[in-house]
Amino acid sequence: MYLFAIIVIFMIGIFGIIFGAQNTAVVTVKLFSASYSIPLISVIIVSFCAGAVLAFILAIIDEIRLRGKISKQQKEMEHLKKELGTLKITSVGEEEDTDLSER
Repeated sequence: MYLFAIIVIFMIGIFGIIFGAQNTAVVTVKLFSASYSIPLISVIIVSFCAGAVLAFILAIIDEIRLRGKISKQQKEMEHLKKELGTLKITSVGEEEDTDLSER
């Protein structure tokens, strides 16, 4: 599996190099009142990186939310386990009382 991942990453890298070599045209990017002339591949890379950073931030926010939910559910589960243990002890005590009164 590890070798497969390395091969896939290598293939993506080769594809990226070919893609970059074929997209060297200079484009004009206007941002507010400024105007920049930069290679198209730079625009693509910056857009890709911005998307990756945004996805990473959203993933971290979701991870924090899920960890909080898991923590809350673990606390509830521990509370329910204690309650179940108490109910089992009470139930066993009631059965012993019933057995003694029947005799």
